[in-house]
Amino acid sequence: MKKVLLTGGSGFIGRNIIPILKEECELYAPTRNELNLKDQMEVKEYLTKHQFDCVIHSANPNPAKNVLDQADTMFEDSLKVFMNLFNCRELYRKMIFLGSGAEYDKRFDIVLAEETRVGNNIPEDSYGLAKMIMNDLAKGSSNVYNFRIFACFGPTDHESKFITHAIRCCMKNEDITIRQNCYFDYMHVTDLGKILLKCIDRDLKYHDYNVCTSKRYTLLEIAEM
Repeated sequence: MKKVLLTGGSGFIGRNIIPILKEECELYAPTRNELNLKDQMEVKEYLTKHQFDCVIHSANPNPAKNVLDQADTMFEDSLKVFMNLFNCRELYRKMIFLGSGAEYDKRFDIVLAEETRVGNNIPEDSYGLAKMIMNDLAKGSSNVYNFRIFACFGPTDHESKFITHAIRCCMKNEDITIRQNCYFDYMHVTDLGKILLKCIDRDLKYHDYNVCTSKRYTLLEIAEM
């Protein structure tokens, strides 16, 4: 049974994939109080002690969802947490972290984007820029992999997310509002969990992957469903 560390276990993705990973892994999912990812020495001591086969890094500062995170330090905090894990990569066999479509730069349409397009435009927002830097570091490593997520949905997702918003409107018998109609490739969070589970012990050819279903829907089509 593989020994796995999951960061961000209390977040939307983390809490949904914990049951999936637990089925086949010896899973550790420490809270912020149990492991301060911003503390370099604490991270190194934790990884040295447990000797994980795989680290799945899904933790990400999010001021909109957690009062402990601050918008003005999101770039710094995102990179600090990642670097504390990345610099200890000799202490685990593999790390998979969850990237974002924002790496392509959200100022431009992201349509059927190939992995090789990352870096053609430098994101102006701090979130996308941090993720792009992480991707570059992963590509130069021997055991760090970026699974780039575009749109993920499922239970307990934030009320601001479109599918959650649409479901709540239906339950209240209210009209579904759409700010701007566009295409999305939505993946259910449990499918993401199954992909991660399969890749824990699999040799990966590349160091960054676009993780999606290849089925696109407009927000209007989703609202009509």
